[in-house]
Amino acid sequence: MSGNDQEFKTFTVERATPTIGAYIHGLDLREGITPECRRELREAFLEYQVLFLRDQQITPDDQIEFAKVFGDPQEVSAFFPSLPGYPHIEVLESRGRAAGTDVWHSDLTWQATPNSATCLHAQEIPPCGGDTLWASMTAAYDALPENVKNVIDGLEGVHDWEKELTGVVRQGPDGEARYEETRRKYPPMTHPVVRKHPETGRKLVYVNALFTTRLTGISTQLGDSLRNMLTDLARTPEYQVRFRWEPNSLVIWDNRSTQHYAVGDYHPHYRLMHRVTLKGDRPA
Repeated sequence: MSGNDQEFKTFTVERATPTIGAYIHGLDLREGITPECRRELREAFLEYQVLFLRDQQITPDDQIEFAKVFGDPQEVSAFFPSLPGYPHIEVLESRGRAAGTDVWHSDLTWQATPNSATCLHAQEIPPCGGDTLWASMTAAYDALPENVKNVIDGLEGVHDWEKELTGVVRQGPDGEARYEETRRKYPPMTHPVVRKHPETGRKLVYVNALFTTRLTGISTQLGDSLRNMLTDLARTPEYQVRFRWEPNSLVIWDNRSTQHYAVGDYHPHYRLMHRVTLKGDRPA
């Protein structure tokens, strides 16, 4: 993160924390996005990693057009339902989860090419609770001692969906067949422990507690110790930003360089979100 805030012509920026996150003011996405605004949104996205826009009373088509500023939307996976008529919009609905089940993670790291960004639009929000936190894994890497960087540079981690998502896949009468098909389609995937951001060139820690099951190329004991240490980095408050959702809040985040944590403290209240994910590339 650079020390000076950028100035933009098409909107204003309010930094959320010194490390990560920014509020974008002065944009109504219903009015369309000019080429200059698109360019500046991209710049802000790479600088702040997470962008927050309040009170965006937009349609699903508007959300997709906004997401396209940052990349190419990908079709909804087998794990979540899509919005009828919109194969690129996932419907996320929940009544919260029991305490302790929320886990820091990046989305879809068990794929060969995990998504580059995620765009979430709040439809219905509980009266309180349900915040989301993000952590900058570039800041986490920068703060590591040099001897730790020397150990983890060049290591690889195995990412797998099975432990956390098997229950979702197996739901319904055709669940077992869907599980077998998904297991064949998405075998465990290996990615570097230290990833280089494809656009900024910054190094970042690419290990998360939800999907990184083990590290390769070293002993199991050392690998488990390093994995635990690296996954704990996301819990450091100095690397984090926390967001309180409101109806029509819109957030876009860099899924390559951040992890996030959805607080499940709003049971029995209902929450409904629309999510668009953007295609990514192979981590390197």
